[in-house]
Amino acid sequence: MPDAALGPVTPGRTPQLPDRIALVLRDRILSGELRPGTFLRMDRIAADLGVSHTPVREALAALRAEDMVHAVPRRGFVVAGLTRGDIADLFDVQAHLTGELAARAAQRVAPGDLDRVRGLADRVAELAARIPGDAGPEALEPLVTAEHRLHAEINRLAGSRKLAWLVGRSSHYLPAHFYTGSQAWRSAALRAHTELLDALGSGDPETTRAAMRRHVLDGRDLLLAHLDAIGMWSAG
Repeated sequence: MPDAALGPVTPGRTPQLPDRIALVLRDRILSGELRPGTFLRMDRIAADLGVSHTPVREALAALRAEDMVHAVPRRGFVVAGLTRGDIADLFDVQAHLTGELAARAAQRVAPGDLDRVRGLADRVAELAARIPGDAGPEALEPLVTAEHRLHAEINRLAGSRKLAWLVGRSSHYLPAHFYTGSQAWRSAALRAHTELLDALGSGDPETTRAAMRRHVLDGRDLLLAHLDAIGMWSAG
């Protein structure tokens, strides 16, 4: 059966198939499901995701350009090395950039904007409450999309299109399905959204920056704890 995580993830446009395959593989690498040193067989990935070899090859080439996988002559692709510091760096960058956008949004937000953000946060809370304990990618997809829309709206309110684009690119390195599948993340995210809304409503950029940074770094801490627990750094 095709992997449900290949469904659309970006509101407003449908990603190309190689992009969607890369998203799934990136998610699996960053969550430790695919460990460094693991060989990625194109035929197995294609069968698992219900696609042909061509988009898988393109996805792996894109991941190679990101240093997520390496090409091995006559053997295919292998998951690249990943350290605890690499994970922390990815989140530190994301926290800095999203914190800056949130601070700018706080200086520009109007009452109607705040109502729209509040509605998006309410939608996340509604979907999070429905997630069963054994939820797979298909059940998690609406929550992944709703969380993305919430953050995309805050980023849009900042009025900084290029910075928002950069944040969108860097967010690919955060394993969304790992987070949304975690009850601990869902509870922390709902609390973080309340703090963000309060901070945005206050119009205080520094309070809003700090609230957004905490939200992102909560995810870092959860992922690192998971990777520590599965022995990610001692493997292979």
